[in-house]
Amino acid sequence: MYSVRTKRFAYSFIIIFILANFLWNIVFRNKQELLDWGGVTFQIIACCASIGWLVSTFMKHKGSAKCFWLFLGLGIFSYLIGTIIWSFNEFILHLGDSMIRLAEKFWVAQNGFYFIALLVLMNEMRSYLLTIRFILDMLIVMSAATTVSWVFLIKPLLNQHVDITFNIIELLYPIFDLMELVGVLSIIMTSYSILSNKTNYLLVSGLFIQIIADTIFNYLTVMNTYSVGSINEPFWILSILLIGLSGIYHDGQPAKDFKTNGNKQKENPLIKQSIPYLGVLLFSMYVISMLYKSHPVLLGLFISILLLILRQIFTLIENGKLVADLHHLNENLEMKVKERTDKLVETVNNMEYLAYHDVVTGLPNRRYMEKRLSQAINNTNARDKKIAFMLLDMDRFKHINDSLGHSYGDLLLKEVGKRLINDLNPHEVVCRIGGDEYALLMEDAEVQEIEKKALTILTSLRKTYHIKGVELHITPSIGVSIFPDHGRDLDSLLMKADTAMYKVKENGKNHYMIYHCSMRMKSIMEVESSLRKGLEYNEFILHYQPQISLHTNEIVGVEALLRWKKSGNVMVLPSDFIPIAEETGLILPIGERVLWEACKQSVAWQKKGFSKIRVAVNISSLQFQQDNFIQMVSEIMKETGVNPNNIELEITESIAMGQMENNLAKISLLKQMGFKIALDDFGTGYSSLHYLSKFPVDRLKIDRSFISSLEKSEKDAAIVRLIVMMAKALNCKVIAEGVEDEIQKSFLEEVECDELQGYFFSRPLSVEDFEAFMSSKKQK
Repeated sequence: MYSVRTKRFAYSFIIIFILANFLWNIVFRNKQELLDWGGVTFQIIACCASIGWLVSTFMKHKGSAKCFWLFLGLGIFSYLIGTIIWSFNEFILHLGDSMIRLAEKFWVAQNGFYFIALLVLMNEMRSYLLTIRFILDMLIVMSAATTVSWVFLIKPLLNQHVDITFNIIELLYPIFDLMELVGVLSIIMTSYSILSNKTNYLLVSGLFIQIIADTIFNYLTVMNTYSVGSINEPFWILSILLIGLSGIYHDGQPAKDFKTNGNKQKENPLIKQSIPYLGVLLFSMYVISMLYKSHPVLLGLFISILLLILRQIFTLIENGKLVADLHHLNENLEMKVKERTDKLVETVNNMEYLAYHDVVTGLPNRRYMEKRLSQAINNTNARDKKIAFMLLDMDRFKHINDSLGHSYGDLLLKEVGKRLINDLNPHEVVCRIGGDEYALLMEDAEVQEIEKKALTILTSLRKTYHIKGVELHITPSIGVSIFPDHGRDLDSLLMKADTAMYKVKENGKNHYMIYHCSMRMKSIMEVESSLRKGLEYNEFILHYQPQISLHTNEIVGVEALLRWKKSGNVMVLPSDFIPIAEETGLILPIGERVLWEACKQSVAWQKKGFSKIRVAVNISSLQFQQDNFIQMVSEIMKETGVNPNNIELEITESIAMGQMENNLAKISLLKQMGFKIALDDFGTGYSSLHYLSKFPVDRLKIDRSFISSLEKSEKDAAIVRLIVMMAKALNCKVIAEGVEDEIQKSFLEEVECDELQGYFFSRPLSVEDFEAFMSSKKQK
């Protein structure tokens, strides 16, 4: 609160001022009038300086002890008033004892204000002071000080004066001094204070000097030797200045102890524990000095009491250390618990954020949208309102990503997210579903509002993008579905909106459409008819993507991937027809043909000398759940003559975790037949580690979604690392699919993944291309 320069000036002022006062008293000790004028002047200056410091502290202080400084200032101000009254009477009025007694009342009031200030301070420390032991300690000290004061001060005053008023005023000096003594001892004996250490030292010194000065004054009064310029007056002045100086050093920070910084204060426990017993020892010594000649037994009693007190003191010191150690341990434990709790809360918050937000754009993700949609549906059911689900796909985004790189693509995705957020109204939510797809949720929406919002988004997203100094132009295709007309959950609404969006793309992109029933029905019927023709004309073929061992860097297997080669050499990817094949049940004959072709090809490769090639075949959920699945596999094995050790059947987590006992029995039969079992897309489902340990799985296949985001998501990298560790513990091999660059390969090699698959090594190849690929590998 005060600068170092101000504090140094205050110290220098006090030292020079006290020396000047002493010199004045010495030089003019024989000139009473000059001595009186000098003494009064020094006291008035000291009071003014101290009051100024305390008032400044009171104005600046914001803590709980603000009133403490106020009462200290009032005490010194009362002393100043008394001094002025005495001086005015002494040098001008000469009215006699009546004015002197008035001045003495103000001087006594000084001690009263001091005591009130100490009560305020002790009240702020009440949780540390108001204990039975402390009260008893103070009573012991008080009784000793009261007895000494009665014998040597109060009783002589009563015997000396007849005037009751005069006696009462003079009796108040030792009484208030005793009360101040209790307060000062309270500050000394407590291990906690709301004042800083330097402030405590200055304050205690000032109050002790005040008590000493009053005691000297009372003694001189009893002896009838007091006069202006006596030795007690410099002590009064020093006391006033030290109390004011304590205000300058108050910075609002409490004294540190083991409760605030975990370290014990440096203090002398012997002195602290001895204070309550000093009075007993002094009484005993005084009584024995008077009576031991007539009663020698009292000397032995005193020695016994002394030894007993010493034993008690050392016991209390030992107990105090144990209590302090216990406090220290508790504080450390509480600190560690708090630190760990804070870290846990921070981790949980981070995990919750990552679970519901997209890493690239920072927007909410699909999981958050599902949760938000569920809340909106619950609210809407009560009000019979509609909810619009809007799906946006950025046209030609893949071209930008491939030509400029992923860094440009990510920045473009962020900018699109920002523009969508700016277009939001209250109660609307936007999220990134994945890739270049965004979704927007509108509650209590009417068709006119939906169309207006779609046009607003189209206008906003069509504007030019400036990414790293490059101007980019991109347009959205928007499909809209409405709850409850088109579905009652996210999956159904997403599917309908997706259908409408692709209808927009078929019609030239860069527009919006609201889903209607004719869109979906026509699409399903057309694709189903085409699928049946594809089966009839053998349009389904297999491509094979190599699987590489990280240990030998050799091809150890392939995954058989289905392709639909329609008439006119039009190649259709599985993602465009597999969902409809599963919905219509056509996945059963397609899956059977895929397994038959894969087994047949394995036999052909065996004959050509590719004996170590393992062929992995995907098994659909619907196919696996058929009652005749095992029979169908057995028949294909007999028809093709395949070695089941060379065939790996890939099932998903959802298949394995379905009807547990039935599925476990099927997998066990397949293992007995000699087939390998792989768990596909591992990490994307809701598998139970308890049940997973029961399945005789040979290989875990890490889903490509984790591999593609290894560089961007520390969470996904940690998941991949954990999957590999868990697989090793379960004695399973691990294969990662979707490996596309050296960085991903290096990471997987670091975590000791067993096998890799992806475009970094080879795209899916036709039979001819794969055999040529194998031949080139052998030549190398």
